[in-house]
Amino acid sequence: MYLIIYRLMERVGFLRGFLIEEWEIVSIVLLSLLLVMFVVQMCYHIFVYGKISRHRNPTPNDQAKELGVSVIIPLYEADHSFLNERLPLFLGQRHEKYEVVVVNVTGDAEVTDQLSMMRIQWGDKLTTTRLAADPLFPISTKMALNVGIKAARYENLLFTLPDCSPRTDRWAEIMARGFVEHEVVLGYSALSHRKGAWSRLIRCANMALATRWLSAAVGSHPYRGMLSNIGFTKKIYFGARGFNHLNLNMGEDDLFIQTIARKENTIAIMGGSATLDQRMWGGLDWWMPRRLRLSYPFRFYPTRAKWARGMELTSRALFFLSALLVAIFLPPYAKIVAGGVLVVRFVIAWWQAKRTARRLSERGFMTAFWLHDLIAPTVEAVLSVWRKFVPKYKWR
Repeated sequence: MYLIIYRLMERVGFLRGFLIEEWEIVSIVLLSLLLVMFVVQMCYHIFVYGKISRHRNPTPNDQAKELGVSVIIPLYEADHSFLNERLPLFLGQRHEKYEVVVVNVTGDAEVTDQLSMMRIQWGDKLTTTRLAADPLFPISTKMALNVGIKAARYENLLFTLPDCSPRTDRWAEIMARGFVEHEVVLGYSALSHRKGAWSRLIRCANMALATRWLSAAVGSHPYRGMLSNIGFTKKIYFGARGFNHLNLNMGEDDLFIQTIARKENTIAIMGGSATLDQRMWGGLDWWMPRRLRLSYPFRFYPTRAKWARGMELTSRALFFLSALLVAIFLPPYAKIVAGGVLVVRFVIAWWQAKRTARRLSERGFMTAFWLHDLIAPTVEAVLSVWRKFVPKYKWR
């Protein structure tokens, strides 16, 4: 009997020691994962995203003032608020050699008449060209832009959309500075202010998306821009034989930019006067389908761009997950370490995002940063899965 009890206690002691050793291994693995992901996150927020706040635009010079600039805007709908409010803001830019090219694809007689009257008012500042809309043969954005490029008077081209407006009359002047020594100019578009928490969250997400490609452009690895505020020269456009991926009614600001943009010929222009405001048409019910549609070309991105974007989101998700597991399962000393690292990471990420927002002249949504920071990896993962089940977006 005593022998049986002794052997049983021996086995219990061995099992307890084994579990303690295994638990120590788990503790080491979780804490190591937490710290490694923390280091990766700090590298992104300090050294990669930090480049945006340190970036400086080209200084004003006489050569930039003499450059001719054509702004191309495709108009697909009879948007009278654009004709009456936003178009005059573009036409009123104080750059000397400057024109706005409106590609009219509306098929609306009233719009055509109003543009003709505006041509009389603005003279050479406004150029219009018309494409006949046909439901059997839809006109893609690339077709409209191609017509606008051929109709443009000047070599240097800026592109925007009818739902955008410049904040000041110096937008064209500042963007033109980029063409002095470069062929591709990337600008930033902010979403307009709307009331409500969802609006702040969407505007925060818009800035976070721009932070990735702006930091890549500043870091000599450009891979995309925003069609609402982007520019390149006629020479580089025709040298590349026009837009690529013609079966997709998208990709002008990413897939084509990946074809023409290099570290030596691309520059990012940032700041309040160089920023355009783009209309926010709704809440999450508008933003999520828009994000899904515009993220479709991601499957064609180069490996470097995919890896850089995926690494930041993956490391963030693993960081939060490991911190949660440590807080639930590990001893108090480990919880203290996890809590401290979590607070430090949040503070630095918020501080860096605040500096980026100041550089891009964004304001009024940093209270939503904490929520966006937490849910962004999950949202991007959902969109990644969702993209695999959506039909191909084609115009023909």
